[in-house]
Amino acid sequence: MSATLSKAEILFLQRFAKVAGLYKGPLDGKFSAQVGDAEEALKDEFEKIRKSFGEFDSRSEKNIQSLLPEAQRKAREFLHAAPSKTLSYRIISGTRTFAEQDALFAKGRTAPGPKVTNARGGQSNHNFGIAWDVGIFDGKTFFTGKTKAQSKAYVDLAATVMTKVKGLEWGGHFKSIKDTPHYQVATGKSATQVRKLFQAGEKFT
Repeated sequence: MSATLSKAEILFLQRFAKVAGLYKGPLDGKFSAQVGDAEEALKDEFEKIRKSFGEFDSRSEKNIQSLLPEAQRKAREFLHAAPSKTLSYRIISGTRTFAEQDALFAKGRTAPGPKVTNARGGQSNHNFGIAWDVGIFDGKTFFTGKTKAQSKAYVDLAATVMTKVKGLEWGGHFKSIKDTPHYQVATGKSATQVRKLFQAGEKFT
């Protein structure tokens, strides 16, 4: 329940629910009956969308639920549009906290591993409920993109999905670090603009 969350977590929930049009209370980081009602309304909306679009694997469902309702619909359209032959597709990442984003940013800089993002916490659309990453699997084998065949599978997926699902942007088109598993709802706004609107609890899609 929201009453057990930290002030920062409750504030995020208030902003998230307000952007979704399901909360009209103050953005103060304090738990209230309105916050509890908004949390339940978000769960109800998730169930309605899942019932309407169909259910996927448990990992995808968990990450889809972390998205704003509009993005949930797009994510489900995305999975329906993915070709279903020998490979399978799962949404392996949805909304991230600023701290989780900062941890990714540290990779290849102050932490081991290659650089995977140029976005710090608050600079990625993953932080605002409108972006997700897809994972491609061949049986139990996860495609990391380390081989040409695996990399091509992510490009081929985008070529198929982007012609079928309108209103999406693909990370493979990013100018700095190409992020082929990444998709987001198109807003026509920069991440900075989205962040300001999100923090104000105002709609940005």
